[in-house]
Amino acid sequence: MKIWLCDLTYTQQSISSDVVPAAIGMIAEYVEKNIPDLPQIQLFKYPEDLSKELRIDQPEIIGFSNFIWNSFISDAFMKKIKEVFPKIITVSGGPNFPTVIEEQRDYLKKKNWIDYYIVKEGEHPFYLLVKAIKEKKSEIIKDLPNLVFYENGNFYSSNKSERISDLSQIPSPYLSGKLDAFLDGKLLPIIQTNRGCPFSCTFCTEGQLYWNKVKTKPRSLVSEEIEYISHKMSKLSESKRRTDLIIADSNFGMFEEDLETCKILAKSQKEKNYPKYISVATGKNKKERVLEAAKIVNGSMKVAGSVQSLDSDVQKNIKRSNISSDQIVEVALKATEIGANTYSEVILGLPGDTKAKHFDTLRSLVESSFTTISMYQLMILPGTEMGTEETKKKYQMKTQFRVVPRSFGYYDVLGETISVAEIEEICTTTNTLSFEDYLECRKMNIIINVFYNDGIFEELIFLIKKMKLSVWDFLKKIYSIYKENKFINFNCFIDNFSQDTKNELWTNFDELNNFVKKKENIIQFINGKLGGNLMFKYKSIAMTANLEDMGEVAFEAFRRIISQKSIESSNLLNLLNDIIKFKICQVKEIFELKKEFKSYFRYDVEKFFILYKKNLDFDLEELKFKTPKSITFSLSKDQINQIASYNKIFGNSVDGISRTISRVYIKTFFRKTKTVSFKIMEEFNDNNSRRSGGGLESI
Repeated sequence: MKIWLCDLTYTQQSISSDVVPAAIGMIAEYVEKNIPDLPQIQLFKYPEDLSKELRIDQPEIIGFSNFIWNSFISDAFMKKIKEVFPKIITVSGGPNFPTVIEEQRDYLKKKNWIDYYIVKEGEHPFYLLVKAIKEKKSEIIKDLPNLVFYENGNFYSSNKSERISDLSQIPSPYLSGKLDAFLDGKLLPIIQTNRGCPFSCTFCTEGQLYWNKVKTKPRSLVSEEIEYISHKMSKLSESKRRTDLIIADSNFGMFEEDLETCKILAKSQKEKNYPKYISVATGKNKKERVLEAAKIVNGSMKVAGSVQSLDSDVQKNIKRSNISSDQIVEVALKATEIGANTYSEVILGLPGDTKAKHFDTLRSLVESSFTTISMYQLMILPGTEMGTEETKKKYQMKTQFRVVPRSFGYYDVLGETISVAEIEEICTTTNTLSFEDYLECRKMNIIINVFYNDGIFEELIFLIKKMKLSVWDFLKKIYSIYKENKFINFNCFIDNFSQDTKNELWTNFDELNNFVKKKENIIQFINGKLGGNLMFKYKSIAMTANLEDMGEVAFEAFRRIISQKSIESSNLLNLLNDIIKFKICQVKEIFELKKEFKSYFRYDVEKFFILYKKNLDFDLEELKFKTPKSITFSLSKDQINQIASYNKIFGNSVDGISRTISRVYIKTFFRKTKTVSFKIMEEFNDNNSRRSGGGLESI
């Protein structure tokens, strides 16, 4: 019996879901372990590989994962396979599936190319299904757990819901070598050290009671997987090597075993220089343990404080009452003390949300010193309480549709060219949030993303804090500068972002679905004329084409704040000018791999930065050089290799840079000061070197 399992990703603009298909690997290992005489299950990640294999061979059973990033492409392949080879048994599984029985019935009725759907955990139910088919015991299938299907016009939804109690029962697909072909430098390795979530968030697929108990994988197995992956990554050439690792746990750091995992990772970092970046959702509670975990892995893991909203009514509506917002905010403050990077997540458009509440949540997070604030729109996910029609009606939620960034393409499937794209549903209006306010919130989101997140203007933020001024007031001042329409390039930047926010939305699902089925439209997405993650896209534009413009706006916002506070400004603004120029020298054209920039400075910006980090006071006169000094900013060999590696994977177009900065802590790519020259400028004419708009010296 031939079985194929597919976790497809789009590939034509870039690899959209660039993650090793470990989930289907675990399913395959579990089935092969329990049915020893079964031929080895074949795994597919790239659509081109599956298309090629279908032309020369066919399985008896083929399974497809179903996530928000590959639901439509999985359906497209299954539909065509069923049309050409009706006897092939098709199985789908994954969280992108309704929880309400009536909605499940409608889902499978519309998608009659799916023979069986496995809900929730997949390993054991898929094994039982394969076993029943292999032994030709079709009469027992309707009694199998976690299974939903139609048979002879009758709908069956299993009353049984089972989970594997011991994750050690699932052999590692890494250690068996099953995933070796995918450890190619194109895909990110991913591991899971525990499974489940104790929280009940209504917008999350793991908010169901089914996932409430957390199951843990033995640390010995985790250690072996990390050692295996790091060994494989170290064997790749530097131009191909990925330095990231994803941990798929929902609350990493909350459990005692996670500290052991971090020690294993730290050992790998020391011996193999891998991983440099760890992408993981850290625990929502148990702040001391989470912080200890972050400290062990040497700052390579961001500490999450995912509040979604700090408004008590909104939290009640989304069932987050058992998550301590105070603890989450305290995590950011404590993490800052130990030098760990932090991020918080906010979702716009949750039930009960308003513009004022959204702004107030952002203010609290900014003032709590999170390194990054990730701001999302409310996606309506099947398989969540939020995704039910009952919830939509209760809060008068109006939704619109858009194409998921980078998730589109056209592929040859059994002689037919199929154009396809992933479509997501997002909430843009509720009974408490108008669409106009939704857009204003999005404008504030992009301002925070550019001027606050990821250390782009970190030293300026430090200066604001050192002056005991409000960072939120600074960001709100930028928002008000936009409203004045005085900085043309900046206003065009915000207006273009807002217009793209509106343009990406479709009111009618069928119209959008028909639009993306045309190859010429898909080509526009691939070429970057349509689509893209707007938050990262415009962050990339701000870091490249508009970096100096952003610096001028930041300068003006700070100038206005200190003017209102009647703070003596002359020397302070000169320091600020140097701080912004320092940052531009660090960031400008790094993705073009321009190795060096050189400029003259009046003030010792690095010394100011050190004093701030040590929580020491500074004196403007002491920071001032006796004579202006020339500082050279350089990319190290390691930085060049890493940037080149990401350029090779994603490209250095705006979209490619967007992909990169969504994956790495971008601050690690900023140029470092190579030398400080004591050469004295014979002439240092302020008037000639200042821009006519006032404020920022040219480099």
